Amino acid sequence: MIKGEISMLYAATPCLVFSGRAKQAIVYYENVFEMKRRRILMDEAGDTVYHAHLSNGAFELMLWDESNAPNTSSSLHLLLTFTSLEELEQVYLRLTTDGQIVTPLAVADFGGWYAQVRDPFGILFALSFSEEGRESEALLERE
Repeated sequence: MIKGEISMLYAATPCLVFSGRAKQAIVYYENVFEMKRRRILMDEAGDTVYHAHLSNGAFELMLWDESNAPNTSSSLHLLLTFTSLEELEQVYLRLTTDGQIVTPLAVADFGGWYAQVRDPFGILFALSFSEEGRESEALLERE
């Protein structure tokens, strides 16, 4: 390992904490992002999610309920970079069905397609796609 480099076993995984709505969120994210349940631990009554791990291969998400979880979201935004405009459009349509459009899907002044949608649970998803990828040469030249 090179000095100043941090080595981690996995990429950072978003963990979303709910106050009794994790079961609803699991179903929602399974549908919107075509995620599969990797693991779910619940109380005996099936009301409280102790731990849920969802994945679609490229996107991992963990979520659970906490009785003292705030009812508002933080300023956390989740950026999802897609491999095609078609995939971005599919997820955008699914999110906007029950979510609130913050920034409509359009070509951004910084290059590529971009949108922001707040889901019914208050999480803001930033969606992007660019033919050149996330760090396009045109953007790097402007810096």
